[in-house]
Amino acid sequence: MPIVCPECGAVWNDDLTCQSVFDEFLVLEFSDPEYGAVHLLTVACYMIQHRKYSDEGLIWIEQKLRDYLDKGFSTEQIRRQAKNETDPSRRTWKVTRRPGDPPQKSVAWSMTIMDIASKAQNAGSYREWVKQWAQTTLREMKPLLPL
Repeated sequence: MPIVCPECGAVWNDDLTCQSVFDEFLVLEFSDPEYGAVHLLTVACYMIQHRKYSDEGLIWIEQKLRDYLDKGFSTEQIRRQAKNETDPSRRTWKVTRRPGDPPQKSVAWSMTIMDIASKAQNAGSYREWVKQWAQTTLREMKPLLPL
């Protein structure tokens, strides 16, 4: 019987879990700039689909995904924005969920980190699949956003 991720609904294969695949992706992204070009998207999608962001963090990251995917902002532009907008000395909100926060709604994600792991063959296809994952996550995350 397959094991399903309780957060995103992905089917885990063998000893691979969402967390273990995410960790492998981070190693790739930090060791090879060709993979690292989509680091922002990898982290955002994983965090969104695994209910890691606070409500305020979700609003913030949704805007960053829109800036990148829809408006063509570069990773460097978003990095500069993030440095200012998420500076803990000025920020009044928490980026991640805290113990005691109400649980977020569940979403039946049509694409998860396990899809990227099974489809990406090299750095170029990895970047394309991660971008598709980000577009899908952005489109499907609406029920998570506070009204």
